[in-house]
Amino acid sequence: MNDNIKMIRFIDSDYKDLFCIPSGANIKITYPPGDSRGTVFRQCKYIDEHHARIGNNDYHIAQFAERMEALGAKYEPEFQLQNAELVSFAPGEEKFLTFYREEGNTCIGLMDGDFGSRGNRFSHHWSYRDNTRNKPEFQEELHGAVYLLRRDVLKDYAAMKEYCHSHPEAKLPGRNDLERYGFRLDTETRQYFLLCTLAYQGSFILYAYDKAAQLILPEATENKMFYRDDDNKQGVGYLRGDFGRSGDDFYHSWSDAGNGRNTMEFKNEFQDVMTLLRNDILKDHKSCVEYCSRHPEAKLPDGDGRRYGFKLETDARQYFVRCTTLKDDYFYVFIVDKAAPVLEQEQPAAEKPSVLDQLREAKKTPPAPSKAKESRGKDGLEI
Repeated sequence: MNDNIKMIRFIDSDYKDLFCIPSGANIKITYPPGDSRGTVFRQCKYIDEHHARIGNNDYHIAQFAERMEALGAKYEPEFQLQNAELVSFAPGEEKFLTFYREEGNTCIGLMDGDFGSRGNRFSHHWSYRDNTRNKPEFQEELHGAVYLLRRDVLKDYAAMKEYCHSHPEAKLPGRNDLERYGFRLDTETRQYFLLCTLAYQGSFILYAYDKAAQLILPEATENKMFYRDDDNKQGVGYLRGDFGRSGDDFYHSWSDAGNGRNTMEFKNEFQDVMTLLRNDILKDHKSCVEYCSRHPEAKLPDGDGRRYGFKLETDARQYFVRCTTLKDDYFYVFIVDKAAPVLEQEQPAAEKPSVLDQLREAKKTPPAPSKAKESRGKDGLEI
C-alpha cells in the first residue's frame, strides 16, 4: 500500500476482520435502544497497526471491539456505497483480470484474499500499481466496496460458493477444476472486477480501475474536426487548456459557438466527459504524453508530428480531443452536435431586398457581438 496512506483495521472480539478505513475517516456507532447517545460519528486516527485514536480516546483495536460488544453497540464505516450493484462479467471483460494491463493505464491495484482453513476468516492483501491514483479517497471507496461485498458474496467461503452457483452465467471459461466466476461493480468513477475461485478452500481477487474515456481513432476525413471552424453550424464550442509549468495543473478556457446548443443538458454531459478525460488522457502532461505514445497511429498530419487526435462519442455529440506532447502547447476538446443544424430558409427571389436596400439596412443594424465567449479557470470547468 502507499506508505503515505495509513489504514485502520476494525475487528470483532474474536479478532475477525470487519472493515478498514483510511486514517482521518469516520466510523458510525449505533448504540442500542434506550441509550441516550443514539447514533454518533467518530473520526479515527492511525497510531500503529494495532492502535487508533477513535474520537478523543486511544484504543487497542481488540479493546475497542470488546467495549462495543459489551455495550451492545454496532460500529461500521461512515462511508458506504449507495445503489451499487454487482453484475456478472460481460463478454470480453476477462481482460481486466490482470495487474499489468496497459490499455488506458487506469489499473489502480488489486486486493487478493481468502477465508482461511475454516472458511470463515477474511484475510486480504492490497497491491497498488500507481501511487498517483492510490489516494485516501480511493481507499475509502475501495473498502466501502469490500464492506458491501462482505455482506453477501464475500461473507465467507460458503456464501461465495452459494452466490457463484446461483449465477452460472458468470462462470469463466478455462480449467473446470478451478471453478472461476467473474463479477463487476461500478461506481461513478471506477470499476471493480471480482474474480472468485472456488477450488482449494476458495480465494478471491478484486481489481480496481479508474473508468477510462472510451476514445477511438478518427476517420481520415475527420482530421479537420480537430481545429477551430466557426462555420460549422453543428459546433457547440471548444475547450482549450494546458497543464501549467509543472505539468500537473489544469488551466482551461471555454469558447462558445453562440448558437444555442450550449444547453444545461450539454453542460451536464460535458462535465461527465471531462471527468473521464481527466482520469485518463488529460490527467496531467505525463499521462497525456504516455497515452499519445501508445497510439502513434493517432498522430495528426499537420506537419509538426507532435499533435494527436482522438474521438469520443455520446448518443448526442462527438468530442474531438487534440493533444500535444509539447509541454508549453495547448490541448483542445472540440464538441460537435450530431443533430442537423437548422437551415436558413432563403427568401423567394421576388421578395429579396435590393443591394441598395441591404446597404441601407446594414447601416441601421449595430454590429453583432462576437460569438466566442471565453472564461479561464483552474480545475473547475466553466462553460
